[in-house]
Amino acid sequence: MQPRALEGAGPLVEDEDLMRELASGSGSAMDVLVHRYHQPLHGYLYRMTMNEGIAADLVQESFLAIYREARRGNVPEKLKPWLYRIATNLCKDYWKKSSTRREIALEPDTVEQAGESAATVNMLELQVERQWMLDALNRLQEDYRSVLFLRFYQDLTYEQIAETLGLPLNTVKSRMFRGLKQLESIIGIDKQEDEGSGLPEIAPRRKGRAE
Repeated sequence: MQPRALEGAGPLVEDEDLMRELASGSGSAMDVLVHRYHQPLHGYLYRMTMNEGIAADLVQESFLAIYREARRGNVPEKLKPWLYRIATNLCKDYWKKSSTRREIALEPDTVEQAGESAATVNMLELQVERQWMLDALNRLQEDYRSVLFLRFYQDLTYEQIAETLGLPLNTVKSRMFRGLKQLESIIGIDKQEDEGSGLPEIAPRRKGRAE
């Protein structure tokens, strides 16, 4: 079977079929995968590291990793969560080596009912590309940050996030809920500081929504 080298040329080739073609030696299959995932993967890694150079390096490492695995004959059942798992693990390795990693103090975990805070979700979806939102997200605990980025920036389902991070589905839902609550707290603190300093509010009030 001849691999389809270009997106849009005939029916869309499934990721896993491209991986099988890559495993059989097709260089054009790798080109399609890079074309398909380079931009979203770079966006995810940039938001996770907030460093353009590091993100670019990690994207390259991610694609090299799937190339090596394919040439070894390893084809995942689902490529997308597998690819994001590789990228997330590379981020974790980067953070472990980084001497400038910023963390915030956290209260001990409490047992929470899994779910999403509607008000915070609405704000995140509306302000998803704002720099102040990215700054707030990057102050979250690592486990919470990766779940929120995968959900709101990469559009992965809970099931795909669970597969990506190698976690039970209920753990993903719990981390989503706790991450949103922590994000809500961070935004609230920043908003109070801005109001106290006479600066514009970090999250402008929106008409028609209860405060």
